[in-house]
Amino acid sequence: MFWAAAKEGRLVVEGCSSCGAESFPPRGMCRSCRGRTMVPVEITSHGHVYSLTVNYQRWLPDLEVPYAIVLVEFRDHPGVRVVGRLRGCPPEEAAIGMTVDIGFEPGPGDYAIPSFVALLARGDDPPRPPREGIARGDDPPRPPREGMAGGPDGI
Repeated sequence: MFWAAAKEGRLVVEGCSSCGAESFPPRGMCRSCRGRTMVPVEITSHGHVYSLTVNYQRWLPDLEVPYAIVLVEFRDHPGVRVVGRLRGCPPEEAAIGMTVDIGFEPGPGDYAIPSFVALLARGDDPPRPPREGIARGDDPPRPPREGMAGGPDGI
């Protein structure tokens, strides 16, 4: 269900026909009521960055570094969060709360991989303020814990 829709450029998550809860990734069972009658639900709305990280490791030969990986949530689909690469802005401009559009990019094995496109220039939807207790990109960095490597290269 998910990969077939992705190949068509559609983001599909699971919806429970018993309680209506939606979830991702697909598991075939509702996380809320444990029902097993799941139906596809297409997400067409913009999302907002819930969390992010900037990766400096080249995991695929043609992947340009650095790049931002974002966890995106959707107002109309509570509880659904999807991870993907952020495109359309430099990684250092990625921010929690920024508005993104759903996109896909080619992946290994002819699969379409979810990614997200920053809507900085269009300004369709103002970014949400960060949730209380969640660090923002402009917060001072925390020092590494003792015995842990710090910095983007792990040194």
